[in-house]
Amino acid sequence: MEQENIIKPHLVKPIVEKVVCEKLSLPQPNAMINIKPEDTIDIRKVTEEIVKVTVERNLVVTPANLMRLSVAMSIDIPVDSIAFMKLGDPKEYIKNSQPVRILISYISNTITNLTINTVVGPIVTPPALQE
Repeated sequence: MEQENIIKPHLVKPIVEKVVCEKLSLPQPNAMINIKPEDTIDIRKVTEEIVKVTVERNLVVTPANLMRLSVAMSIDIPVDSIAFMKLGDPKEYIKNSQPVRILISYISNTITNLTINTVVGPIVTPPALQE
């Protein structure tokens, strides 16, 4: 079976699992601000034909006293269970699949929308997993 047939056709409907957005303090004048996205991904089979993928993106802000920001979303991906189990590394296949790329784009867009009116300005993070 071709790998394109492993994931069944479906609409990607992300579910918001968690949003943390706290503005803590203003930056010092001429302060250097560094922002690094860190992602965690959890892939688990919930039924024979559904794989649940949860991606959480935390922004590591330096200096740490400026803000805390974290967004987690999940999607359910319908799969052909027989073809899925025949894959050498099913989790790696799902991690690199189009539905997961769409999910991380949703997360990136959500972070931009949450930070559009902050002192730091809109934070645009890459729409790809950062590991």
